[in-house]
Amino acid sequence: MKTAIVGWGHIPFGRHSEDVETMIIEVAGDALLSAGVDATDVDAVFLGWFNGGMAEQDFGASLVMNGFEALRYKPATRVENACATGSAAIYQGMDFIAAGRGKVVLVVGVEKMTDVPPPEISRALLKASYLKEEAGVANGFAGVFAKITQDYFQQHGDQSDALATIAAKNHHNGCANPWAQLHKDLGFEFCRVESEKNPVVAAPLKRTDCSLVSDGAAAVVMTDEHTACGLARAARLRAATQVNDLL
Repeated sequence: MKTAIVGWGHIPFGRHSEDVETMIIEVAGDALLSAGVDATDVDAVFLGWFNGGMAEQDFGASLVMNGFEALRYKPATRVENACATGSAAIYQGMDFIAAGRGKVVLVVGVEKMTDVPPPEISRALLKASYLKEEAGVANGFAGVFAKITQDYFQQHGDQSDALATIAAKNHHNGCANPWAQLHKDLGFEFCRVESEKNPVVAAPLKRTDCSLVSDGAAAVVMTDEHTACGLARAARLRAATQVNDLL
């Protein structure tokens, strides 16, 4: 059974004073409104949330119900799959519909990182690595990716120009995204050259190569194709797959 996205909600990424619960409820409400779907019509909720200890609240699957009483007693499940957490939650929603268990699914992705100091963020993110081998890597998760980059450079030569091109492209695209955390078109030269404003974080990765510390949330409402045909908008998901590999 094919699945379609029929509504969505999003808040800008950045530092937010709101807690996880508030962000979840806000984007869920926006997604339901966008879809023209009432909470009573939702058959299941899937929450994508890595957390890793960055928020005191750990169980989050039912938080959305605090904002929508009509969601009480519906199945709600939290999904965690490291950097693929959001897409894994959507995949679970697709499976729910494809299995014929329901017609309308609410999927929410959320992260709250700014409530803890940087060292705690690094420790939390490092939990997504293979701790038996990588727990002692300097500079946290950036250090893990720096080691991968070093290995790649050894096999294929110095690719610093390529890294700078990628970073410059990403910052350029961010300027056109109202929900992006940064709106600065930094350019290739800034991203390529080590400087006081773009220091090395974990060689050869510089600040512009690394992800930001951020809070944010987004949500989508998904339905089966038949239900989608009766709604104002729909984007059919043509295909999806999920694979995991060894750590």
